This record gives sequence, C-alpha cells and structure tokens, in this order.
Amino acid sequence: MLAYIASHMGYIIVTLVLFLVVAAVIVRMVRDKKSGKGGCGCGCKGCANAPYCHLQIPVDKD
Repeated sequence: MLAYIASHMGYIIVTLVLFLVVAAVIVRMVRDKKSGKGGCGCGCKGCANAPYCHLQIPVDKD
C-alpha cells in the first residue's frame, strides 16, 4: 500500500489540488449568491436574466 502511494504521489497531489480549487470556487459561488451578488461578474443594467439573479428586481410581464 505504501509503495503504491509513493509511486503515485504526483497524481495524488495534483488531484487534491484540483479538488481544493473546485471546492473553493463552489464555496465562493454559494457565498456570492447568498449575499445577492450576480454570477456573471458584469453589471445587471440591461441584462435579461437580472430578475432571476436578484429577486428584488420586479419582473416585467408584457
């Protein structure tokens, strides 16, 4: 078992680093969503999806 871990240490480290990066991105997205920030990174002026990102903006139903 230790020989297997030692021979595949590079793969294990890269996998753990990628997992941590993905987890950090997901945590940040959840925090941004809970704080009311949009997910696209640009302003909401003129955005067709603004009512769905920010529920306090009224939806125009024409």
